[in-house]
Amino acid sequence: MRRYELALVASCEIPEPEHDKLITAFEELIAERGGVVHKVDRWGRRKLAYPINKLTEGNYTFILFDAEPEVERELLRRLRLSDRFLRYLVVRADHERVPTDEEKEALAQQRAEILRKAEERAQREAEEAARAEAGVDEDEGADEDADEDVDEDDVDVDEDTDDDDATADGGGQPAPAVTADEEETP
Repeated sequence: MRRYELALVASCEIPEPEHDKLITAFEELIAERGGVVHKVDRWGRRKLAYPINKLTEGNYTFILFDAEPEVERELLRRLRLSDRFLRYLVVRADHERVPTDEEKEALAQQRAEILRKAEERAQREAEEAARAEAGVDEDEGADEDADEDVDEDDVDVDEDTDDDDATADGGGQPAPAVTADEEETP
């Protein structure tokens, strides 16, 4: 058996629970074919280095496992057929050590935290969407009322404009008064 590491970048448009099922399916495939999964490191949502299919975020997962080369080929075949993953890579990882039980427990807690945050984010987005939908209906009526309630008293008028007109040279001195006789001279 050889040690491999599978790196997966899934689309963030896939909900977290569905993404979790996809990863579990790969783990089960490895186990069914006689392999051993040592570590599943789920990083969650991360910014991509460059846009892929107009997406700027991806859901990262790394799986460290021991298996025969046929299992690796089957994983690659299934990944090529799937449109859920933006990028994937399987590499030999003979240098990787098997994580301890404490490290595995820490990874499990980390994944539970990621799922909890994803659920909170989904709830928050649903609430914001509901508020936005309800707010649009309320705002349309409020805008119509606001247009009708505009009074002349509400309009701000700059009272200093008369003083500004009186200063012709800008030096703070009032401009000389022009009489009617001076205007008529050619």
